[in-house]
Amino acid sequence: MKITELSLPPPDRRIIIVGFLPDNNGRACALHPFGCGNIVVLERADGGVGMLVRLRMLVRDELACFAINPDGSDGCRVAFAAREYAAGENGRGYDGALVRLVAVYSPNDENSTARRLYHRNRGYAVGEIVEVAHNINS
Repeated sequence: MKITELSLPPPDRRIIIVGFLPDNNGRACALHPFGCGNIVVLERADGGVGMLVRLRMLVRDELACFAINPDGSDGCRVAFAAREYAAGENGRGYDGALVRLVAVYSPNDENSTARRLYHRNRGYAVGEIVEVAHNINS
């Protein structure tokens, strides 16, 4: 299976999403008993590309990614933003941001770097920041 992607956004609108490896991964609910992260890659025909997630800072220096329900509310926690986006003041700027996944790396990708990123980060995707709750640079 090859990496699934749309065109990558410019660096100022790009964010790395990790930690959605399709297994329990410590996060499960009644709707997803085998792991909420599975909805990113296993339960979607597009492999997660195009999926919208909302970033929420529930704990200092950690931005969790929540799936968006059909009614627009936050659903299950499915992944996390990479640490470099979540740390310190930078993370607070992303709190509440809406992100669309544009590239989801595969464990079977032909590119060895993509495979390593996927396994090392327990799932790896590139997202485009679609909407921010407040100014990231302030």
